[in-house]
Amino acid sequence: MSTEGDQRDTEGKRIRGPETRRLDFRVSGEGSEYLKKLVIPIVIIILLLAIMAYVFVTYGSAFIITRIIASSFFIAGMMVGAVVIFALLRLYMRLRFYYHVISYSVKASERNLQDIYEIADTAAGRLGIKAPGVYVVQNPEINAYAIGTFKKIIVINTGLIDATDTEELTFIIGHELSHVKYGGSVPVKVPGFTIPVPMLFSSQRREYTCDRGGLIACRDLNKSILVLAKLALGKNLASKINIEQLYNNKKEVEDDRISRLSEALASHPPIRDRVFRLREFYNSPLYIELIR
Repeated sequence: MSTEGDQRDTEGKRIRGPETRRLDFRVSGEGSEYLKKLVIPIVIIILLLAIMAYVFVTYGSAFIITRIIASSFFIAGMMVGAVVIFALLRLYMRLRFYYHVISYSVKASERNLQDIYEIADTAAGRLGIKAPGVYVVQNPEINAYAIGTFKKIIVINTGLIDATDTEELTFIIGHELSHVKYGGSVPVKVPGFTIPVPMLFSSQRREYTCDRGGLIACRDLNKSILVLAKLALGKNLASKINIEQLYNNKKEVEDDRISRLSEALASHPPIRDRVFRLREFYNSPLYIELIR
């Protein structure tokens, strides 16, 4: 991929600059998955409407209309109040956690944690975006995440750094950078155009998209799969896995499905599906095109 962000000077240091082309590696179907998660709320609304219809038929319009008018202001006030309180509480908790993380972490820069800073800069250049702030926090859990309401940052636990090498960490940072790249909305197609809908529910297809971003940043399939195994099993057990044979057969993946309901409710797809889809993407013409 030809970007100014990928150029280096005579000493091998990265030359920072804007990307020269936009990359799109989003997995299709995010909108349809999002709409499926609205099925339960829609069913509840339909049941409420059915109850109202039954009352209407049984007691007549005068009975139900007078009571709706009498209670409408109270119900509307309660609903608006509940929504406002929920939104403010959610915003407060997000901001509180955001500043808590910043207070107890160290930001990677050209002077501090330079190796992590350069990994993030390289990954961002390969993804065609500008790297946000990357912070390292003391936590033994093998994990990293992107947070921020008004300004996104990436947080990396020390447990993840201790358990990964450069290529594996590049995959994780590329994954989180992809969350930043595609933001907190889901594209929902309606006749004639596509509208971005705020992502109130987790999206498993978004995780597949971000795994693609991790691979584009890392450029090493086996390292990408290995770090996914480390997220699931830890560093020691993951080292005992045959990475090249891990979920490389479609029938093996399909036969290993234990509970489709639990998968539908989980925030992240199963590791087996992430590994299999990552292999598919690696062998696709799209991946070859994106890394040129």
